Amino acid sequence: MADKKAEVFAAIIIGCVGVFFVFGMPFFVGGIISELGLNQSQANLVSSAEIAGMALSSMLGFFWIQKYKWKTIAYFSITVIILGNFISSIGFSEEPSFSLLVAVRFLTGLFGHGVCFSLGVAAIGRTNNPDRNFAYSIAAQVIMGSLTALLVPMAMSKYGISGMTIPAIVLAIIGLFFVKHLYVNNPSETNDGQTKERSQIIFLPLIGLLIMVVWQMGVGPFFNNLVPYGISNGISSDAIGIALFVSTAMSIIGPISASILIDKVDRSHAIFGALTVQILIILSFTGEITWIGFMLRAICFQVAWNFVGPFLMGMIAAVDKSGNYSVMIPASQLGGIAIGHAVIASLLNSGNPSLINYYSGSFIALSILIYFALFRNRSE
Repeated sequence: MADKKAEVFAAIIIGCVGVFFVFGMPFFVGGIISELGLNQSQANLVSSAEIAGMALSSMLGFFWIQKYKWKTIAYFSITVIILGNFISSIGFSEEPSFSLLVAVRFLTGLFGHGVCFSLGVAAIGRTNNPDRNFAYSIAAQVIMGSLTALLVPMAMSKYGISGMTIPAIVLAIIGLFFVKHLYVNNPSETNDGQTKERSQIIFLPLIGLLIMVVWQMGVGPFFNNLVPYGISNGISSDAIGIALFVSTAMSIIGPISASILIDKVDRSHAIFGALTVQILIILSFTGEITWIGFMLRAICFQVAWNFVGPFLMGMIAAVDKSGNYSVMIPASQLGGIAIGHAVIASLLNSGNPSLINYYSGSFIALSILIYFALFRNRSE
């Protein structure tokens, strides 16, 4: 059964409204330091507060996703995004209050960006072709992320942190025009359907979320440590930035390929193949490496990352048409990255950076093992 294009497009736009600040967070942190005069530690705490709010919002989505109409939730969260970013634009230009800024960004992440991101994922998850639609969503986010990396730094150099918050407001306003096309859910009907298939609804989506957490524990922190790895190999920061920008732009090959192949390949084969490629690429990041070698590896890593993402997200949605668990996909992604960073921080204390490669590869392999041992046969 074909999906309504307007519903799919609305879900993608709402998700982009929510996740925009994640792509722009490195630039926002820099703006907080240069424009507001806060130190690096304080700027990172502001960033952590917003990401924590988004993750908490996704976790709490289990309780709110079926209690209210999704259009009402969307209008509320977009309003919070507009207000939170407007306050951030004009309220901290002079003598900024660190604690107040942390509070504003946490609440904006909790009730604004986090809700929109989670709602967009849940809305795509309830479609008839979630794998393909997640691929389209990731492709849209890659385009948005590339444009953010290209344009936001220039805007912030001219307008300060408003160069980040005003685009967030503009995107949110655009999102308002698409809310009317969002899928119309009926909370009472969904809850009745849950009761009939409670055993499957509880077990399979939770295993799927566990796989997502374990996978992100490996891939997220590894990617975020590519900059110090490049610097340790004598590659300049500017050259690393160019390589990561190119790899991010090229990574759109991943979701586009996934959208084409979703009906032509077995999900298990796609997951196993892409994750195996990721492991091999991670293990290849050893010894001395040239800029070209660094960039090519980064491109392959991100293409594989964005190729397998739709399949992993789709496997959760396929056994959770209610959206109760799909809404927690962002929390599993952000939570896995956060846990992985904590583990890697302890590994770095050993003085052996290569342990990051073995750790990341091991956790990706563990996600494959959990999928084939606990999820695949029970989901068929």
